[in-house]
Amino acid sequence: MMSKVATLCYLLAAAYATKFVSSFTTPTLRSKTTATTSGNNQGQNYNLALDLLHPLRHSLYQPNASARSNTFLQSQTTQADATSTDKATTPDIIGTVALLVPSSDQPSKFGSKSPVQPPSYREAAEQLARKIKQFSDGRIAAQVVTPSDVDTSSVLNSNALIALGLTTPQDVQFLSRTFRQRRTAGEEEQSSKMCQFAVDCGDNNYAPIVGLYDEANPSVVSEIAPWSDVASGKRLATQMKELFDKQTSDEFALALMLFFNRFIDKIPWVQHSIDVTWEKGLGNVEEIYNMVTKCGPCITKCLADENCKACIEALDEIDTRDQVASYRTVVSYESELLRDFSLCILQKNNIFGCTAEVPKIPYVKPLDAFRGKEMTKDIAKGIMIGHLEGCGDAALEGCKELDVSWKVACGANVAYDQFPSQNQLFYPSAKGDSMWYDPVFRVETIDGRNVWCKRHYRVRNEKVPGTFRFSVLDNGVTSDEFWTIVDVAEDLSWIVFHYAGAAGAVGQRYIGGLLCTPDGTLPPESEMEKIWDVLRSAEIEPWELFVVDNDDTSPGALEAGPPPLDFYRKTASVIG
Repeated sequence: MMSKVATLCYLLAAAYATKFVSSFTTPTLRSKTTATTSGNNQGQNYNLALDLLHPLRHSLYQPNASARSNTFLQSQTTQADATSTDKATTPDIIGTVALLVPSSDQPSKFGSKSPVQPPSYREAAEQLARKIKQFSDGRIAAQVVTPSDVDTSSVLNSNALIALGLTTPQDVQFLSRTFRQRRTAGEEEQSSKMCQFAVDCGDNNYAPIVGLYDEANPSVVSEIAPWSDVASGKRLATQMKELFDKQTSDEFALALMLFFNRFIDKIPWVQHSIDVTWEKGLGNVEEIYNMVTKCGPCITKCLADENCKACIEALDEIDTRDQVASYRTVVSYESELLRDFSLCILQKNNIFGCTAEVPKIPYVKPLDAFRGKEMTKDIAKGIMIGHLEGCGDAALEGCKELDVSWKVACGANVAYDQFPSQNQLFYPSAKGDSMWYDPVFRVETIDGRNVWCKRHYRVRNEKVPGTFRFSVLDNGVTSDEFWTIVDVAEDLSWIVFHYAGAAGAVGQRYIGGLLCTPDGTLPPESEMEKIWDVLRSAEIEPWELFVVDNDDTSPGALEAGPPPLDFYRKTASVIG
């Protein structure tokens, strides 16, 4: 999971450093930096980097580029110590969101890739409210409202108002009146703590407001002063609209987190960024300076290499908020030079000052009994091993002795669970009580090739049986994850996992859930209602899931060839 984000993030650091240095370096800045570092290799590294970056020169603040921001979400979950979660202090509420939905139920556009029918706008909004709470660590309160409700005061008083799917004449009239009232109040108060959007409400976009930026009354300041709050609001309005239009719960909540983080209070989910932005001001210069002085050789080697440089150029051409597209770009150009770069920039020196902790909301209760017996760590280990062959007494009765433990049938994280052919291998370590976890999945690269990607996690038992701590050093960045066995069929025909994770060096947090089976196909219909209830207990709605393509006979799978399932296992079983 997070390993995919990690690889992407340090390359983004390189890409945006590239753009910032090449666009903003002046002879004065260059000579000053060179003089400061005279007598050592740092000045030479800096100038070489500038020369190498010169071909990539273009304006950082083109409309699409300027809106780029740290959108690698991802995450949520269970707590390492399940017994202490409910004792946490109730967080202070820093802001409110009103989700305005149609007076009568209408199907939404959410869940287009799920195994179930799309939810109504009300059903979607109720889950979005929960996701907002999760992403904000409980600090943002969201309420679902309809125009026909007796009390609609929240649509006027909330910091953020998002209208969803209002199309009937009566609903549209209410929406138009409400937006006008909020706009008037905002003009009088000159407050930046307000935003409003209309999503899927007909052809009229109702002129969104973000902070001090009002699309209906644009200020020239947003054009001539890109460092101003008005300009920041304009860029964020573009970014938020793009995220809303993707119609996923993760990206919807992310858009709101970006607004609250920028204009109200820091939100850990999106607080840290590896991007070059106007909002950072001179902090950009400090970051770039630290990069070239502390990791100059890594940067110059990367940019002097055709493959490494091509990766940076390719990242610059795509919308980096699309994590699937971004990761496809990364795996198209993976190399040791990129790994060395990330290790230096992010893990060793933490150039961007990022931190991230594994999310603790929602708390997900682990399965406490299996086949009539109280859950133990040995039983939980056997459940994880699932159907993998060659695990001896560690495997449970019913193990099919396959080449995988499980295959992902569908997952709930927009960034990572859309990849096809997702294989999971859980197996005991040769030493101690820990385990290994090797996810092997297929990615279609940006030039159309199908390749296999693989990662290698250490898995340790947590205090409560059925919960585990995963860790991986992926391309130079450490990721930490907390997994929970939510439920499993007694015949091992399906299993539901919940995970939450973080990669501190890139400031990433993420949550998700997985429904897995021995062959990657969905369980029979007779089982699905129970499984949906299990997922809901982890605060995941079925419409949030993405069905995984596990067809071994598909053109992409045939092109990629057999998956390298034993790549790590043949070594790990010996060295522990």
